[in-house]
Amino acid sequence: MDFLTLKVSHLKKYSKFAKLNPLLFKWKLIPTILKTNLERGLRRIIFYIQAWYPLGHGDNTLIEEPIFTELAKKYGKSNAQIILRWHVQSENIVIPGSKNPQHIKDNIAVFDFELTANEMSKISNINKNKRYYVPNPKLTASYAKMELSPELDV
Repeated sequence: MDFLTLKVSHLKKYSKFAKLNPLLFKWKLIPTILKTNLERGLRRIIFYIQAWYPLGHGDNTLIEEPIFTELAKKYGKSNAQIILRWHVQSENIVIPGSKNPQHIKDNIAVFDFELTANEMSKISNINKNKRYYVPNPKLTASYAKMELSPELDV
């Protein structure tokens, strides 16, 4: 089951039979693809939600949303830092990936300011249901055939 088809009822059904309910649910969670009913339901069943690809794979259309640019100027931060701060205040676990040392430092520097309730609401309302990855049988089959490069094999 994937994020696109998951429903709270699936988790409720699972929780009736499970000896332990999951404490963490990792899913694609960015302002442009919010599923608020699902998120509310998850938070009743699962204690933590981890935002997978919290910056939308670095997609410029997400990062350059006008609300992020406006808030970045107001707080003296980058657009990416505004998105990460939105995640933190939404109580999501956020682990952005980067190999760039400056980006890594910037990604951590989101705890010295706070977005207002109105700003949080504006960000949550930019939902466009834009997806970056939609699973399909052909794509899934291609993953099954992948092989590690010899230099990556451990």
